[in-house]
Amino acid sequence: MRTYDCIIIGTGAAGTQAAYKFAERGKKVAVIENWTPGGTCPQRGCDPKKILLSASEAKASVERILGYGLKGLVSVDWRQLMERKNEYTQPVPEQTTEKLKANGIDLLSASPRFLSPQVIEVDGEQLTADRFLIATGLRPRTLDIPGSERMITSNEFLDLKELPRRLVCIGGGYISFEFAHLARIAGADVTMLIRSEALKQFDKELVGVLVEATRSLGIDVRFEVEPVSYEGNELTLSTGEVLLADAVLNATGRVPSVDGLDLEKAGVEMGKRGIRVNEHLQTSVEHIYAAGDVAESGNPALTPFSGTEGRLAADNMLEGNKRERELIPVPSLVFTSPNLAKLGKSEEELKKEGIPYSGKFLDTSDWQENKRIKDQWSRAKILTGENEEILGAHFLGVNAAELANHFAFAMQHRIPRSAMKQTSFAYPTPASDIAMLLEQSE
Repeated sequence: MRTYDCIIIGTGAAGTQAAYKFAERGKKVAVIENWTPGGTCPQRGCDPKKILLSASEAKASVERILGYGLKGLVSVDWRQLMERKNEYTQPVPEQTTEKLKANGIDLLSASPRFLSPQVIEVDGEQLTADRFLIATGLRPRTLDIPGSERMITSNEFLDLKELPRRLVCIGGGYISFEFAHLARIAGADVTMLIRSEALKQFDKELVGVLVEATRSLGIDVRFEVEPVSYEGNELTLSTGEVLLADAVLNATGRVPSVDGLDLEKAGVEMGKRGIRVNEHLQTSVEHIYAAGDVAESGNPALTPFSGTEGRLAADNMLEGNKRERELIPVPSLVFTSPNLAKLGKSEEELKKEGIPYSGKFLDTSDWQENKRIKDQWSRAKILTGENEEILGAHFLGVNAAELANHFAFAMQHRIPRSAMKQTSFAYPTPASDIAMLLEQSE
């Protein structure tokens, strides 16, 4: 039986960052991966997605100002775009493997399972370690309807050699919205099926405007409907209607990727959104930790948090729980056209928690910086609490992501509203509107 100082399951940001920490200390480390090394983000997530979206974003920018001093049309070459994406993603497994080996870390390609809290089995071989870290991330949720096995998920969408002529997106989350916008701008006919509410974690008023913007692109957005079967190219709905589809995207959400790990044999407990951990990222078993998207840590499922949590978990395993995880406000983005951003608390959350606040919905589409680029969907909502503390910042528009980043800096460093209002930025730029955003939110 091989023995390690630490066995890590997963080669994403959380797993690799923890592995490098152990290796720096001269510890014997093994990392186990049941897919291609490198994790979701650089191969099947945010990085390749954003490469594809760069084309739809550019096309949308051109089309916004056609007849406004610009002539001509552009189109998306899907095959060429996918080739560009592959240039980025294909080297990731080899690069990850080489870096792990260069640091003296054993990389095992297999599907592991716990036999007990101390022993894990890999390809019939039993391994043991002083510490374990579970960093397996999330996987697409499956649908339990006839024909669901023929649907594609975000994984397969990001490898489509041809753009489907008719695409149906199932789900009201960010993946469904982003890929619906991408496909529609690239030239597909797109239908979205949303069972209940769209983008539940985002500001309701801004989501309502985004749905309007989505429909203005020619996307058929349907609420209170779901699929019941998928046969051939026919998708039957709960209403009895049948849609013809060349591809159906199951974007109903992501769930912790713990299938086959046999966590119950290790005594590791699951929470509602992932593996239950304490402030040190320690699970219900003293020597087993979890980090990244698979952990119910309170942080959003974002790559920067995964890497940070991986390093924190490693420090605690090495030093004895001296560091606590920190919940910091970081923007969550929906990269649609226009972008939607959420930072901090929403109005619903503040009301539920009984926290006093001020702020209101702002239509900023007629502000100079947004008129310049014909951003008719630009909206904002800034929520301020007592002592001028920014509690939440919510944006819709072409510049939503950058505005959210400015407010994230302010919130993370506890910069009060008055100081933000007095800060001068280059004009005219999105940041130069911050003072007026704060003034009109009062």
